[in-house]
Amino acid sequence: MNLLNGYKKILTITVLTAILMFNPAVSFGKKNKKQTVQEQVNQEQISQEQQEKQVENVDTDNNATQENSAEMVDEENEHFKEYVAEADKCLNYVLNACKQETYDDVSANYHKFLEKLNTLDLKPEEIKYLLTDCENILRKIKNMNGLETNKDHINGNEVFEISMEYDEDILNNWINRYSNGKAAQSIRIALERSGKYKDLIVSVLREYNLPEELQYLPIIESLFNNNATSKSKAVGMWQIMAHRGKALGLQINYWVDERKDPVKATRAAARYLRELFILLNDWHLALSAYNRGEYGLIRDMKFSNSSSILEMKERNALPKETQNYVPQFIAAVKIATNPEEYGFKNLVYEEPLKFDTVTIDKVIDLKIVAKCANTTVEVIRELNPSILAWCTPHGYKDFELHLPAGTKDMFMENISKEKDLNPSTGFVKYKVKKGDYLEKIAREFKTTPAAIKEDNPKLKKQKYLQPKQVIVIRPGKKYFNNK
Repeated sequence: MNLLNGYKKILTITVLTAILMFNPAVSFGKKNKKQTVQEQVNQEQISQEQQEKQVENVDTDNNATQENSAEMVDEENEHFKEYVAEADKCLNYVLNACKQETYDDVSANYHKFLEKLNTLDLKPEEIKYLLTDCENILRKIKNMNGLETNKDHINGNEVFEISMEYDEDILNNWINRYSNGKAAQSIRIALERSGKYKDLIVSVLREYNLPEELQYLPIIESLFNNNATSKSKAVGMWQIMAHRGKALGLQINYWVDERKDPVKATRAAARYLRELFILLNDWHLALSAYNRGEYGLIRDMKFSNSSSILEMKERNALPKETQNYVPQFIAAVKIATNPEEYGFKNLVYEEPLKFDTVTIDKVIDLKIVAKCANTTVEVIRELNPSILAWCTPHGYKDFELHLPAGTKDMFMENISKEKDLNPSTGFVKYKVKKGDYLEKIAREFKTTPAAIKEDNPKLKKQKYLQPKQVIVIRPGKKYFNNK
């Protein structure tokens, strides 16, 4: 029994010792655990604060960088504006020097202008946008100096023919369109008009070594109408755009538009067609580029990965007008070279254009011109469709004035006797208002309806005035006396 009690005591002491030993360990572990968690929380808070500070620093740095960048951009913009302003100033000096005919100043300021342009830091896309104008400048320089681009495939006397082969169904469709209905009447008019310009056009084509089939291009461009204007503002028998005409050396301003001059416009069109063939080495592509513009066509070729008009048509890479251009031209050539086969019988071709030419340096009223050539203002305007005003162009040295054939000597004799070459008191542009009619306008400006019609040939074919229509009026002397 005592032994048993002894064992119980030993066991009790052992259990108590174990408990005492275990509890401190647990308490210490918990304490440590709590401390560790707290330390982690503290460390996380410190880390988060550091991150926030870092973010704040980064934001501050970014803001500072953005502010610096903005300041740099503003500074660059200011410099850019300054350079543009300086270039603009130099250009104005050039223009003023041109007016005053101080050609040393013209040359000096022109080169300053180019230097200022050279300081502009242009982006690649901006340079691409300006390339057309650069090409036009170069083309003008070539034209002024009689330079041609030499290419092996157009050198010598060889004339490369225009293929008359095309998709048969498409071609027959256009031939049928041109041979029937209202279109046939327009084609008949164009064919008869072509007699007036055939000799002129063919001689220019031969001079430029171009295929003679191109003489029929004005059929689809303008029906051989020098006064034709398209929706896109292309003008004349060859439908030349203003920027293109200027690049080809044509004068286009308030006084004159040489896109309407059959001689000068034909030469310009021949130069352009030649350049297009040099560039593309294929007449179907060159003709399409004449309609579309070379840059537009080249973009279409690259976009569609095509090398022919039919490929681009199949891949829908061309505007519809350009898609139809080559088959329209081929159809016109086939009809024009064999009109009776396509139903165009008894054509009455107009007489070939003939005129005398005099070179003048002065502004002369067309009434004086007509009087000295013993003809009418209407005939003078018909022979000189490029003249837009009531007189020969201002500021145009060596202007070539066309007179009825055989009248040059008489004109030179009579004009030498005229004391006042421009007796007109001037003119005004008048925008027609609702309720206006010729007699009313004529009374207001102290002139006559016949005189207004003479200065505005379109009015002769027009029954009524249209509101907002702009007409040219030369007021009578009494009008200015009352002002």
